[in-house]
Amino acid sequence: MKNPSHTQTIHRQIITRIVHAGLSTYIGSRGPVGMRQSWIHVACFVIITVLLVATAGSVTGAQHAPQLTPAEARKMISESYRKWGKARIEFDKKTFERMLSPEFYVQLKNRSLTRQEFIDRISVQPQGVKLVRFDTTVLTLSQTDDEWIAVIQEKIELETAGGKAYLLWITRDGWKRIDNRWIVTFSEEIGNEQWNPGTRPPFPDW
Repeated sequence: MKNPSHTQTIHRQIITRIVHAGLSTYIGSRGPVGMRQSWIHVACFVIITVLLVATAGSVTGAQHAPQLTPAEARKMISESYRKWGKARIEFDKKTFERMLSPEFYVQLKNRSLTRQEFIDRISVQPQGVKLVRFDTTVLTLSQTDDEWIAVIQEKIELETAGGKAYLLWITRDGWKRIDNRWIVTFSEEIGNEQWNPGTRPPFPDW
C-alpha cells in the first residue's frame, strides 16, 4: 500500500481537528435528556467526516497522478494494437472482451455495431478464408478530457482459394487507461479499400 502524500496527511489532520472540536462542543452543550439525540447526530457527523476524508484523499491523489506524454501514450497504445492484431489473427474472444470497454461501439459508414455485435462478427473465422496479417499503425494521436483519440491504418491480408487479398482500413478510435490497462471505447470508420487476389496495393511499403 502506498504511503499517503504530505498534502493528504495535512488534509486529514485538519479534518480530524475539526471533528474533535465539533464533537466536544456539541456533546458538552447537551443535557442528559438530549443525549440519545446527541449520539444520533454524532453518528451522522462521523459518517460525513469519513466521506470528507476519503474525498480529500481522492482529490489529492488525482492531482498528483502522473500524466502521460504523447510519446508515452503512443508507445503504450501501439503495443495495445499489437496485442489486438495478434488476437484478431487467433480469433481470441477473451482478449476482445478484455480490451473493449462496456460502452464500446463501432460506427461504419452505412451502419453501427454494438459491442456484442462486433465481438460476434470478429470471433468466427469465415469459411474458406484465412486471416494472416493484421497490422496497425498509429497515424495521429490527440488527447481529450478523459481519453486518447487515435487515427490509425490497418493493413489486413487474407488467404483465399484464389490467392491473397488485401484490405486497408483507416479508423478513428478512442482509448482510455484504467488501472494501467488500456481499453477501446469506440471505433469509427474513416475509409477503407480492398484489392482482390492478383492485385497488390499500390504502396511501396506494403
